[in-house]
Amino acid sequence: MKTMKKNWHRGIWAALVALPLAGAAAAWAAEQLIVIEREAAIRKDKRSYSPKLAAAREGERVNLIRREEPWLRVEYKGVEGWMNATSVTDNPRVVLSSEAAASGVRATEQSAAGRGFTPEVEREYRKNNPNLEAAFKLLDQIEKKWVYPDETVLEFIRKGQLAEFAPGGEK
Repeated sequence: MKTMKKNWHRGIWAALVALPLAGAAAAWAAEQLIVIEREAAIRKDKRSYSPKLAAAREGERVNLIRREEPWLRVEYKGVEGWMNATSVTDNPRVVLSSEAAASGVRATEQSAAGRGFTPEVEREYRKNNPNLEAAFKLLDQIEKKWVYPDETVLEFIRKGQLAEFAPGGEK
């Protein structure tokens, strides 16, 4: 009886030690994705302006939990939320901004190229649509200098009585 009780206690202790190790192994085995945006928001809901729970920077990794295109459920530094699929890649050879000087290609350009919009396509489009050159210059300025926090965009949407984006980015 004494041996059986001793073995039962060992079994309990073994289970208590094994459970955290199993959880760590599962987390380690999760698919990791690399952030390719300068700053990618991890949001509470699958909405473009849902409250931001965290922000991952370019080159950092997030753990994929599940896919609901175009949204991904991810875990980042203990925070679980939704991220747009265009903000990450599973390509381990992605070229990040910090490496761009050597290669001439940024991660965001690589992402756009994956959707068919390359710098060459943009040059050709601009050449064929000279009437849009002023708009392209304005967009270039906005992209380089003007960054609006979510709160500012949401205030603009409310004041203008505009509809917020629906899940999946659709109206």
